[in-house]
Amino acid sequence: MSILKLLPQSFVSSLQKSSWVEYRKMGLYFADLYNNTEVNQEVYRRLPNDILVQRDRRLKIAIDLSVKKQLLPESEWSDIKKDLEFTEMIEKFTEQVQKENDLRRAFRE
Repeated sequence: MSILKLLPQSFVSSLQKSSWVEYRKMGLYFADLYNNTEVNQEVYRRLPNDILVQRDRRLKIAIDLSVKKQLLPESEWSDIKKDLEFTEMIEKFTEQVQKENDLRRAFRE
């Protein structure tokens, strides 16, 4: 089970409204902030287990830091290159799932 279902929407919204690097100061990647939609649930289901575990760990750490009103030390901030790689991978999966959903809708019509 993904921790995404346990995240309060207010927490996600506050991270998205903060400056563009605030999420990195909490160890998150940009794609970790995506809203929980049916498409994203399917994307997370298709992710390899080790990547999903890493993502859940980042989210748990960010929630803990948010509750404590703290940030990670600069040496532990998320890496921009890894952030881009993860976000690109999630977006590719999202496009694929969206195309499959569009194809299913077209067959139903």
